[in-house]
Amino acid sequence: MLTAAAVALLAAFVVWGVRISPNRPFSWGMYSGSSKGYLWSGPDDATVLPPHRLLIAPSGHYLTVPDLRNLLAEAGFGMPLRGLIVGSDGGWQVEYDPVRHRLRLARLPAGQELRILADALRTAP
Repeated sequence: MLTAAAVALLAAFVVWGVRISPNRPFSWGMYSGSSKGYLWSGPDDATVLPPHRLLIAPSGHYLTVPDLRNLLAEAGFGMPLRGLIVGSDGGWQVEYDPVRHRLRLARLPAGQELRILADALRTAP
């Protein structure tokens, strides 16, 4: 009985979400508080870095701005980073200079995060 009620509540939530914003792509990650880093190293490398290169666990697909700050401060991260963090709390453009230990972040316009990510991946060297 409890399972049926939970499934009905979930279905109602999905229907409600589709009705209030029918043109927005649905993503379970966006509704579950997910935040994904799409970061690459250096100006000539357009490959998105895998979790082990970012020094996070393979299951650590969750990356927020505070997590990134902690990672860079604690790990002595030595490679430059460029890219985006896209998640349920909005999106961020990321640039990290390891020589200066400087992290620059810029908030992405609301609702434009996925388009900006697609453009960035398409035009990255």
